[in-house]
Amino acid sequence: MASSALSILSGIGAAAAGLAGEKVSKSGSIPGLDIATIIPALLGSKAGGAGDLVGKVASAVSIASKAGLLKDSKLGNIAELAGSLISAGKVSGKSADAKTGIAGLAAAIMGGDGKGANLSSIAAMASKLGKTAENEKGLNKMASELGSTLASKFGVSFAGSGAAVKSLDKVLEKDTKTDLFKSILSGLAK
Repeated sequence: MASSALSILSGIGAAAAGLAGEKVSKSGSIPGLDIATIIPALLGSKAGGAGDLVGKVASAVSIASKAGLLKDSKLGNIAELAGSLISAGKVSGKSADAKTGIAGLAAAIMGGDGKGANLSSIAAMASKLGKTAENEKGLNKMASELGSTLASKFGVSFAGSGAAVKSLDKVLEKDTKTDLFKSILSGLAK
């Protein structure tokens, strides 16, 4: 599969920004969502994450700490850490062909490469979708459905579960965009 764990997380970040009505530049910058900060937090680094993640996530933290990866904020150096949290199965044919709605947005995330122009188009697609929500509750439900669709139709699994989502509260500001990001991840963990 072309999507790496890092590009999936970046795509989720772009979708969250888009659902919140923010534009993502073609340079790849996702407003207010620094994936390089988010991943160590999800893994439970001392920078503000939950320390109770288990299994391979805990062992990934140990390996990463010894290698010094948690000190480096360059995305390329934490791709393996992202892989400890997010994994993807095989895409089913019909889901991969989806062009609209939640399924289309999930397909765009899965087909993405984490590059700026692609993230920008994911955010634009999410923004159009987000405008159909009647209120913030509807928007959060939509975000959670996106996570569920990524899990059920595309085999994306999130090892961090609830503990990792809670750990984000310590490193991300409380705003609509980050709440949507967390809703998507929560949808993955169901």
